[in-house]
Amino acid sequence: MKLVDTSAWVEFLRRAGDPQAKRAVARLLEDGLTVYTCPIRFELLSGVRPEEEGDLQQALGLSHHILFEPDDWREAAALERLLRKQGVKIPRNDLFAATVAIRTGLALVCRDAHFSAIAKVVGNRLLVEQI
Repeated sequence: MKLVDTSAWVEFLRRAGDPQAKRAVARLLEDGLTVYTCPIRFELLSGVRPEEEGDLQQALGLSHHILFEPDDWREAAALERLLRKQGVKIPRNDLFAATVAIRTGLALVCRDAHFSAIAKVVGNRLLVEQI
């Protein structure tokens, strides 16, 4: 299973999205390997276009949901402090997704350079797959 970030879902859902990204997410969906977490779902629901909403609901329905646990807040805050010490500023929703990926050991599938920046600081604790 792989945690699919908002950036990858958005490309998958766009009618004119990047074909390589669309294929990568479609393969994961077909194989039952897609995972999302609460912050990713929030970002998707808040930005979905009306014509994409049905596709989003169907894709999430075929995916596994991992809850953002109470201890994840503390871990995300610690991660943000660590990154700030290194001069790295990351949007909080990306910190939340990275926290879940680190906790679960799942690779994070994305199209977002923020995750590579996090991985440079935390090392192999965060597995990033850019598509």
